[in-house]
This record gives sequence, C-alpha cells and structure tokens, in this order.
Amino acid sequence: MNYLGLTLLAAALWLSPTARAQDVDGGRFHVAGFGRVAYQPDLFELSFAVVSDAADARAALQRHQPVVAAVRRVLQTHRGELSELSVDAPRLTTRDGGEGAAGYRYSTRFVLRVRGDDALALLQQQLSQAGVGEFESLRPLSDRLPEYGDQARRLALQDARRKAAVIAAELGWTLDAATAVKFEDDRPWWTPQTPTARQYGARAYDYAAEAPAQTGEVTAQVDVEYRYSRSGGGVR
Repeated sequence: MNYLGLTLLAAALWLSPTARAQDVDGGRFHVAGFGRVAYQPDLFELSFAVVSDAADARAALQRHQPVVAAVRRVLQTHRGELSELSVDAPRLTTRDGGEGAAGYRYSTRFVLRVRGDDALALLQQQLSQAGVGEFESLRPLSDRLPEYGDQARRLALQDARRKAAVIAAELGWTLDAATAVKFEDDRPWWTPQTPTARQYGARAYDYAAEAPAQTGEVTAQVDVEYRYSRSGGGVR
C-alpha cells in the first residue's frame, strides 16, 4: 500500500479551498431571547387554612367544626364569583404545649379562585370575620394567560433574532435561518446547557433567576440556534 500517496492526498484535501470552507466558512451558534408581558389581573387564587388548637383532640375538633362551617357559608354566598374551589380534609397534628404538655391542632386548607378585585376584597373581609386568622397566599391570574404567554414567546423570538443579527453584523457573518428553537419551560432541568450559549454570552437559562415574573407579568425564555456563513459579509 502506498502510504506516502495517501498522506499527500489527505494533505491536498486539507489545503483545498472547498474542504477548508466546510470547516471554517460556516457554522451554527446559539442566542438567548427574553420576552415579558404585563397584564391587568382579573382572577385571583387565594389560599388559607382554618386552624384550631386545644389541649385534647376532641376539644380541638369541637372548636374547628363551627369555624369551617362558617367559612363554607361565606363561600356559598360568593359561589357566583368563584371559578374553582378545593377543600382539604381536616388534618390533626400534635404540638408541644409547653412544660411537657401535648397540644392538638386541627387544620383545614382551602384554595379558591375568585373573579374581580371588589369580590376578592369583600370575600377576605367576610372570611376574616368567620374566623380565618391568616391568608397564606394571593396569586394574580387571568383567563387570558395563554394569550399573554404567546405574546411573551413571540417577543422572546424577536429578541433572539435581534441579538443574532447584532452578532452576525459585528463578526462579518451572513445570518441564515434558525435551525432549532427551545423554550425554557419545555427544557428538562437535567439537560446540560449548550456550551455555545456560554461562549457567546447568551446565558439562555439564567433569566428566571435574574428577572423573575412579578405581579401581573408573564415571561418567556428561548434558546435559538442559527446557521451562519462567512461569505458575502452581509446580514440577511
């Protein structure tokens, strides 16, 4: 076998313009995009618990049941404004009552969704009067969240395209079509970050920590892979 001939052929291919163009005159890179949409909440998720303590379990239950009944009556009067309602079964736990004495606690947790600011304010007032000592959380929502989510995703794609055009123009590349798109909320948490995202400073999956969604906001994060070439020098 003529090893010298094979070596010369390999060197010629490596030095040929066509072979070099395949390696150095084109490629792909990743860019992060971020979109944010602010909206006016018209639906609210409210969670709270009825909690009753006593020295023994029977006494705790006797205190607990009337309050739960009063809360249910309040919710019944607001059933027209409620879109969802979930009620847990009463839960009994033991607590340290101090000086070695054991105490007992019954708790029943409610989660509901109520429409409108005025209905929400009145409902909280009446629940407090019925015996609810503290509200756990209040989360703003909207029936149009899917629409707002689509708007945020479109803005994220536009942001990624803008950044890709800036990169291509700065480096003298010709920007071609996007070859892959991955929204952050569809990405498994265990998948490693694409190395080129760090290389180009995209940090495609850090936005949730750096710019978390606030009250009445929807965000979208996307990683877009673009193809580029170094011939032509312009951005399409």
